[in-house]
Amino acid sequence: MKIEDWDEYKTFINAITEAVSDISSLPSLTKVTRHVFNASGKKLRPLVITLSCGACGGDYNESINACLAIEGIHTASLVHDDILDEGLMRRNQQTLHTLYGPAAAILCGDFLIAKSIEWISVYEKQIVWDFGHSGALLSEGEVLDASIKRGEMTLDEYTECIYKKTAALFEISAKIGSRIAVPNDEEMIQKFGRFGYEFGMAYQIVDDLLEDFGVYKDKESGVLSDSLFSIYLRSMDADTAAKETIGVAEAYLIRAKKELADVTDSPSKKKLFVLVDYVNDLMDSVRFAPAKN
Repeated sequence: MKIEDWDEYKTFINAITEAVSDISSLPSLTKVTRHVFNASGKKLRPLVITLSCGACGGDYNESINACLAIEGIHTASLVHDDILDEGLMRRNQQTLHTLYGPAAAILCGDFLIAKSIEWISVYEKQIVWDFGHSGALLSEGEVLDASIKRGEMTLDEYTECIYKKTAALFEISAKIGSRIAVPNDEEMIQKFGRFGYEFGMAYQIVDDLLEDFGVYKDKESGVLSDSLFSIYLRSMDADTAAKETIGVAEAYLIRAKKELADVTDSPSKKKLFVLVDYVNDLMDSVRFAPAKN
């Protein structure tokens, strides 16, 4: 089951392509915005929204504006993050600030945050609040990450950092998708939120691990933050640190599936589990490779 072949994925790609085509009356701003949005990627956060909506019996087309908002604020964070990390490459293309300068990149990120607020504003108050809260957490995570040098972050700080930088947005994505479908079923909404949290925590741990192992060939940063693997390396050998890191990520992914175990089976729920398996499979390149310090 290839993610790019899913109707949910195709619908979102069409929506974002249309949105970016005339996103600003200023051609220069449209140009730089199109650059960051045209980058490849699985679009996991928008998929979590559409699939959570569908798994709760809703019409995922009603969640597309929320998908645009989530992808918009996520992309804005990447633009700003690349400046902080002195990133040179992301998703097989040159980073925005290296192409157009830091001022243009900062302004593009700010513009995307504003557009994201515009996109999310069509929904009910709680969805808008959740979205705003996720943005605040994301910013706090960035501050925490930027304020601690690699080699100095504690395990508790790392856990807090990846929750705020990454998992919170997945958590809110799942809650928004389910809330669009079942606005009055708070128990179901919280269940999907917990799924998003577990999935998001695993995703960032895996992403950091793959970067440490040099798996990514389409990403290049001048400044590396601590990872779970690098923290474990302080007290154990590299092979053990890799195995321990994989074990923690696997545990999060197992809990993610358990959160939705009693949700009625559907094509959307099946696809959510495919996303979990996709993240799990990403670790194969490390599972079967010798670790390096």
